[in-house]
Amino acid sequence: MHIVNIIKNTNGDSRVADHVPSIREFERANYLHIEDVKNLIDIFCQGLRERSSEHDWSKVKEPYKSMFYRDLCNTISGVSKFEDGEWHRLHYEELERHHLQKKVPDDVDLFDVIEMLCDCVAAGMARSGEVYDVEIDPEILVKAVANTVEQLKSSVHIMEDKE
Repeated sequence: MHIVNIIKNTNGDSRVADHVPSIREFERANYLHIEDVKNLIDIFCQGLRERSSEHDWSKVKEPYKSMFYRDLCNTISGVSKFEDGEWHRLHYEELERHHLQKKVPDDVDLFDVIEMLCDCVAAGMARSGEVYDVEIDPEILVKAVANTVEQLKSSVHIMEDKE
């Protein structure tokens, strides 16, 4: 993640302000805050773009691509069940983070959650025209939020206000 420089400024928050700000100080604090939020959302979007460019890489890179194709063909022809194939286990349990219904990484984050949601909608609409119910354990969501907050906090550099 990139670093966002945030200027320490308490003039827009009654809980932490050390004096009654002038209207100019108040306006400046609000504009700084709006810019800070914009910058953090931009960082979040960049993280999603990075995730999207790597989505399901184990379907298109060797040796996994050949495993996937073999297991898919064996399943379609009735030789074996797809879930029993080597690729299935690797893809869902080791190689891809976003299959939260199969395995949840310790550092699960909202990027994983959003990638999973997009994956479910795209796959369902393309394959059957329907999206199955997406279920995520609320504990996973709580953990994902907390981990994402920590990631965002680590991308912030607080600067002293020089004005």
